[in-house]
Amino acid sequence: MDFLRYSFISPNKAISPNDWIDTISNNLDYKSKELMRDFLHQLPQNLTTDATMVFKSKCTQRTTAENLPRSIHPKPSSCHFRRRFRTNRRNANTCLVEQARRSRKQPLRASDNASPVASSSTTPCKLPKTLNRPTYCEVTNEALAAAEPHFNEMPAAYARDALAHFGVTALKSLTRVSTSPFPSDILPSEVEVTVAPTEGLVPINPTHMLAVFGPNSSQKRKTVLYPAHAPFLAAHCSRLSPFSPYNTDASPPGTPFKVPVRSICLPNPATYPCLSTYIYTRKAEPLLSSIMPLPLPSNLLDAKASVDKRRQLVSSYAYQIASTYTIQFILQHVAFVHGLWQNTCALGIFDDGLWEVIDVAWQILLTAIALGTGNAQPAP
Repeated sequence: MDFLRYSFISPNKAISPNDWIDTISNNLDYKSKELMRDFLHQLPQNLTTDATMVFKSKCTQRTTAENLPRSIHPKPSSCHFRRRFRTNRRNANTCLVEQARRSRKQPLRASDNASPVASSSTTPCKLPKTLNRPTYCEVTNEALAAAEPHFNEMPAAYARDALAHFGVTALKSLTRVSTSPFPSDILPSEVEVTVAPTEGLVPINPTHMLAVFGPNSSQKRKTVLYPAHAPFLAAHCSRLSPFSPYNTDASPPGTPFKVPVRSICLPNPATYPCLSTYIYTRKAEPLLSSIMPLPLPSNLLDAKASVDKRRQLVSSYAYQIASTYTIQFILQHVAFVHGLWQNTCALGIFDDGLWEVIDVAWQILLTAIALGTGNAQPAP
C-alpha cells in the first residue's frame, strides 16, 4: 500500500477497522477501500494501546520525513549506496590488515581471532588419545661400567639414585662450559672445552660433547653440540650404546681440556634440552611447567590427589588454555610434547616421573583442543 502514509495518535477508546475506513474513505476509490479493509481485518480487533495507527491518504495530509518512522524514510539515492560501498570496502581492507598483523604475533589470544573454520586448505590432524610406552628395557651393566667404573655390577636403579645427589651441581656446571672454535664443515672427533670458574660452586667437568641431529632429510643436516656427563645418560638411556673412554683427570676451573664427541640422532632434536634437564634433576613439576603455555595450578601432580580431583584440575586448566590461546598455538605445544615422547622412546628412558609428565601434558592439551573446537564441555 504505497499510496498510504501513517502517523501516530493516542485515542481514548478502541477503534474498529470499519470506523477507520469510514473516517478516511472520502478520498479513496472502491478498490483502494477494499484493499484497506482486507489489511485492517488482519490486525487485532482490539487496538487500545497508546500508539494506535491511523492511516490517512497521502493526498489529504503532507507528512515530513522527520515525523515518519525509520522504515519509510525517503529512498536513498544511488550516490548514497556508492558512498556506503566504498566505506564498507575500506573497513573490510582495514580488518584484513589488522588480522594479518595479529597473525604474526605469538601467542594469539582467542579473542583476537575468530574460531577456526574448516576450509579447503585445512589439513585434518588425527591425534592418539594416549601416547603408548615402549617395551621396558633396563640399562646394561656394560653401558654403566663404560660410563663410570664405580658402577660396575651395580643395579641401574641404585646408580640413578646415587647420581641424583649430584644432578643439580652437574647441570649448573654444563651452563659454564664454552667450546673452542673448530672448522664448521666437518665434525671433529674431540673438541676443547673450558668450564668457567664460579664462586661457591665446585664444577663437575663434562665427559663428552653430544652432537645431536635429526633424521636425514633433503636439506642440509643441522647439528647442535651439547656438553654432557656420560654417567647420567648411561644410567637413564637403555638404548644408548656404551660411551667411549674419556679422560677422568679433573681439570681446574678455567683450564681447557679435550672431550670426545658422540653423535646422537634423535627424532626431535629441539626437545633434547628439556629431556636432558630432567635426566639431571628428575623433577617432574619444572618439566611440566616448561612445556605448558600457562602457569600450572597447584597440586596438579600431587600423588595423593584422588582420580576425580585430578580430572577436575586437568579439565579446569585445559579450559583456561582453550579460552586464552588459539588452536594453532596449542597445536605447537602438542607437537613439542609429541617430540619429547619420541625422544624418550628412542633413548629408552623409563622413568615414572617423566612418563607422568608426558601423560598429563598430553591429556591437558587434547582436552584444550576439544574445548576450543567445541567437541567437549568444561567440567562443572
